[in-house]
Amino acid sequence: MAVPRIRTFTSADYGGDSQNWDLTQAENGYLYVANSVGVLRYDGTRWMALPLPGEPTVRALAAHGQRLYAGGYGEFGYFENPHAAAPHYVSLASGLTGSDREEEIWNIELLPGGHVIFQSFGRFYHYDGERLRTVVPPGVMMFARVVRGELLIPVTGQGIFRWQPPAAFTPLPGLEALDRREVVGIVAHPQGLLLATPDGIWHYDSLGTLSPWSSTLNQALKGQQINRLLALEDGGYAVGTITSGLYLVDPDGSGFYILNEAAGLGNNTVLSLYESAGGNVWAGLDRGLDLIIRSASVSYRTGANSPPGVVYAAARYAGVSYLGTNQGLYRVDTVGDRHLHQLVPGTAGQVWELRNTPAGLLCGHNDGTFLLDERGLRRISDRSGGWQTLAVGGDERRLLQATYTGLQLLEWRGDSLLTHGLPGFAAPVRYIHWQSPDEVLALHGSRGAFRLRLSDASRSVSRIDTVQPNELVKASLADFGDTVILHGNEGNYLLEDTELVRLEHFRGVALEPGSFCLPGQGTTWFYATADRVRIYEGQQLRRELPLRLRIPYPRIVPWTHGAYLFLLDEGYAVVRPGQDTQPPAQLSITAAFRRQDGDWSDDFGTAETPSLRYRHNNLRFSYALPVFDRPIRFRSRLRGYSELWSEWSSRAEREFTNLPAGTYAFEVEGDWFGATAVFAFSVRRPWYRSWPAYLAYTFLLGLALTLLYRLHLRRLENQARQLEVKRRRQLQRERIMARNRELKADIRRKSEELANSTLNLAKKNEILLALKEEMAKSKRGGGPDQRKMLHLIDRNLNSEEDWAIFESHFNAVHEAFLKRLRKEFPTLSPGDLKLAAYLRMDLSSKEIAPLLHISTRGVENKRYRLRKKIGLEGDDNLNRFLLEF
Repeated sequence: MAVPRIRTFTSADYGGDSQNWDLTQAENGYLYVANSVGVLRYDGTRWMALPLPGEPTVRALAAHGQRLYAGGYGEFGYFENPHAAAPHYVSLASGLTGSDREEEIWNIELLPGGHVIFQSFGRFYHYDGERLRTVVPPGVMMFARVVRGELLIPVTGQGIFRWQPPAAFTPLPGLEALDRREVVGIVAHPQGLLLATPDGIWHYDSLGTLSPWSSTLNQALKGQQINRLLALEDGGYAVGTITSGLYLVDPDGSGFYILNEAAGLGNNTVLSLYESAGGNVWAGLDRGLDLIIRSASVSYRTGANSPPGVVYAAARYAGVSYLGTNQGLYRVDTVGDRHLHQLVPGTAGQVWELRNTPAGLLCGHNDGTFLLDERGLRRISDRSGGWQTLAVGGDERRLLQATYTGLQLLEWRGDSLLTHGLPGFAAPVRYIHWQSPDEVLALHGSRGAFRLRLSDASRSVSRIDTVQPNELVKASLADFGDTVILHGNEGNYLLEDTELVRLEHFRGVALEPGSFCLPGQGTTWFYATADRVRIYEGQQLRRELPLRLRIPYPRIVPWTHGAYLFLLDEGYAVVRPGQDTQPPAQLSITAAFRRQDGDWSDDFGTAETPSLRYRHNNLRFSYALPVFDRPIRFRSRLRGYSELWSEWSSRAEREFTNLPAGTYAFEVEGDWFGATAVFAFSVRRPWYRSWPAYLAYTFLLGLALTLLYRLHLRRLENQARQLEVKRRRQLQRERIMARNRELKADIRRKSEELANSTLNLAKKNEILLALKEEMAKSKRGGGPDQRKMLHLIDRNLNSEEDWAIFESHFNAVHEAFLKRLRKEFPTLSPGDLKLAAYLRMDLSSKEIAPLLHISTRGVENKRYRLRKKIGLEGDDNLNRFLLEF
């Protein structure tokens, strides 16, 4: 029986309570666990709790199609699409009343036709997809099981009943020996049934005969309190106990392997068992959850099944297996499924190499080199650190050995062994490889690689060439016959003459930093990273195993019957690559977009390639690969946004914000058998970049251009109109200016006429006054002629005609002055107006006197009276007032 590996999940890992009561797996590979916090969903990366209404402890689960059935205390029903981000739960117990609401569902069985049985200890509920019926059995039930399409119900103290719908119970005959026992498990057997009671397993054949099944197994199980029995796909069985863990049993019961706390099981109390796709067994424990990784091709030797220390070398000699560890050379003896390791006396310490030679088993050791043959073990060389040996020219009786202090030659001559150190190179050498019959490639532990030219029949080093660049630290090499790959801390290399060339791909496989390529037999080879190993046949990937080889010096040793020993950090594994295939698993993507309210939605509609509105251009992708035997890493890219892959990461989620409009394909790859998935979608253009918007923009642009053209025409018209107005105004201004010039000239002319008229009037009056004075002096002035002359003179001095002419000329120059003055000061006399007119003309009193035919003194008096009538103060200037009026 292959020894399995165990992967443990604690309550801190899955975020629930310690006890796990039931398990099931959906069609998409997701695992569901019945736990006190509800249903736990595991997609290989994330755990998620799905609570039931009222949050009871969930005791039972069953998956069928797109439904997950669940039950606990006072509640049972199903989740629709349990893999969704927020699955919808439908309660079937909500319509129950009375004591039915107090029942606790401990078991769920699926019947043909999609019927479901929800079982408590006192009754069960039959659900046909539409109706729910209560069925009461003959007594207290244990866990019923569907076997070959029939529901078999163990009833305490009464045996096992076959249920026939709707309510018929028929006892199975011949089970009287079980009347006082509880039946805790029923499974199919090729010749009937296997029935488990707490103290053993019974075989019930088709004739109704009951007998103990396997005396050896029952003896081992006696007193261990069996709690679960599970039939496995490979024909074997799993038996869970309360006190001693899990038993993996061969199909005929002749052999079994015990997994308990000492063997790595998380807890010895098994509450539930389930076989998932690929043949691995889940064990729900009283404290935690364990995955028992079973494989016909892989047997693990760890803990008590491996020798003390870390294994560095392995070989078979004379039909016996030997393992070299850092604590010595161990002989392996197999007793049943157990492996006993005995230290070969005298070999305590670090063993580096084991090699079969014609003389016996060669053991390279920290303390020298030993030979194990039919006579026993003896030291054949004291030179410490026998790391590696190579045959010289294919002769196994002449071996070149790499040691802590350079190279030495081991040479058998008859029964005698000669050892000879090679002078010329004394550095420690960990790996060697023949480049030619007289040239060796030697790898130093920390100083890189050297090409050594040998001479004198490989007894000395005559030339040393350092390989460049000299950057190989903790180097190793792998010989594929036609290709030699050097592994260093920076990557993988090929040697070309004395230079290293980085190797990026090998046999179609992209090489990661820190990876190793190791040869197998024939076309088989291995690609190893820090936490896994891939097995290839040529370029075809055949299997991937979650194994941690001993880095940076990994070793895979060819073993018997096409098997290989993988030397691990802890123990070793025996791998038979051709005995089974990789179980299927589907990488899935769940996409969601952020709504405007900030929440995430996975409602993409029914289209094969969803088309999202532009405002939904923030997306989050979650992905899962339901592979449970090891952590999975992913890398992804969003084509249409970037063609570059992300770095490998265990994070199974990626988010993109503010994606521009376009067509995209989100691709994700899991580092498990090349698993890939694609989610294609598109982001529509925003409304303002849609075709209707562009048509609207075109229309608006045309309208705007038309309006602009019309506005331009209107502007041109306005400009022409304004130019015309401006021209007319200019003409008007020119006319006005010409008119003004004419008026000014007219005013000047009239002013001159006024001035001349005034001057003439003044002179006329002066002459008349002078004539009047002369006549007054004449004694003859009293005659009629004189009086007539004086009268004529006075009439001319006071001639209204002269004043009218003056007034006409004055008004022509000083338009409406007298009228305005008369209106403003109505008390002014005609004489006052005349004085004001003369003062307006800026005439002096002396000049005015003749005009008024009075003396200068009289003019001053009239000026005084005029000031009074106008109302001027003493400081006011009469001339300025009249000029400004």
